[in-house]
Amino acid sequence: MKHQFEYIAFVDAEKTPGVAKKIDSTVASAQKLGLNAKSTLLAPTMSGAWGFIKALLSTNTEVLFVRFSSLLFPFLFFPFLLARLRGTKIVVDVPTPRKSVLVELKTSEPRTLVRMFKQSISLLSASWVLMPANLIVQYAQESAWYLFGVKHKTLKIGNGINIPEDLPVALSSWQADDTLNLIAVAQLADWHGYDRLLKAIAELANKPDAPKVSLTIVGEGEAFEPLQKLAKSLKIDSQVEFTGFLSGARLDAQFNNAHIGIASLGLYRIGLDEASVLKAREYVARGLSVIGAANDPDFPADSDIRLMVSNSDSTNDITTLICELPTKTLMSPSELRKYAEENLSMESKLKRILDKLN
Repeated sequence: MKHQFEYIAFVDAEKTPGVAKKIDSTVASAQKLGLNAKSTLLAPTMSGAWGFIKALLSTNTEVLFVRFSSLLFPFLFFPFLLARLRGTKIVVDVPTPRKSVLVELKTSEPRTLVRMFKQSISLLSASWVLMPANLIVQYAQESAWYLFGVKHKTLKIGNGINIPEDLPVALSSWQADDTLNLIAVAQLADWHGYDRLLKAIAELANKPDAPKVSLTIVGEGEAFEPLQKLAKSLKIDSQVEFTGFLSGARLDAQFNNAHIGIASLGLYRIGLDEASVLKAREYVARGLSVIGAANDPDFPADSDIRLMVSNSDSTNDITTLICELPTKTLMSPSELRKYAEENLSMESKLKRILDKLN
C-alpha cells in the first residue's frame, strides 16, 4: 500500500500561478517517488481559511506539507497538534525567509496601517507557530528571531524544479567572436535588478574589446516600462528586445537562441544575501549557464554553472565577468541538463526532505 502524501496551501492559483505550479510539481514528484499524493489549494479568503482549518482537522495523510502563511499560521497551532497526535508528520514549507517578507512589505504594501498590522503579526508569531511541525524547510538563511527553538528541525535546501523529459535543451553554443545572447525571464520587478544589466551593457558598448551582447527580456510586470525607458535612454534599445509574456513554442524558440540566462541581480533590494531562485534552476535545466547575484545553497561561489556577481548596485563586476567570458570554458547544454536532473530536480529535493523526516 502506498504512503499518503498531501500538500495544503493557502493560495490563489489564478493570481499566483507560479506558486500553484511549484505545488503541482511537488505532488508530481511525490507520485514519481511512489507516494499516493494530492494537493488541496484554498483561496486566501475567510471561507478559505476555515476550509484550511477543516482540512487539517480531517486529514488522515501520513505526510502533510503545508505552505507557510504568516496571517494564517497563528490559528493553526492547535490543529497541527491534533494532526500530530493522529500520527501525521508535518512539513512546513517556508518559500521566503520571514525576515525578508518584513523588508518586502515596506514597498509592496502602500497602506501604512495594513503594513504595520502584517509586520506586527509576523513579529509576534515569531517561531512558536512552527513548533508543532516535524520539519521546517527553508530555501535561504533565516534570522535568529524566527529560528528560536526550531533551528534543530529546520532544513535549508535549494529549490527543486520539475524537469519534463520533453523540455527542450538550448541549441546554441557561444564562440568568442559571436554575439553573446542573454535571456531574462521573469514577472518583472525591481528586485530582479535588470537595470544593473542594462547599464552594464551600455558600458560594454564603449569597450572595444568587449563581446557584443544582446539581451532578450521575456515577461511583464511593474518594471516592464521603466526598463524599456532605461534601455532607450542608454541608447541600447537596438540590443535589447522586450517580448512581453511568452509560453510554449514561442518561449522555447527564445531559449534555443540564448547562451546564458540571467537570474535575479537585485536581491539586496529585498534584504536577501542568499536565495534559491527557481528561474536559475530552470535555465540550467534548459542547458544554459546562469549569471546571478547573492549566495545560492545549490551553487558554490566559484561555480562554473552559476556565475556570481556582487549583490549590490555595482555594474563593474558584471562588465568584468562578460569581458572575461572568452577565457572561460562553459559547460555544454547537455552537461548542464544532466547536472540539473541529478541535483536540481524536485524529486532529488523531495527525497532529501523525506529522508530527513524519517
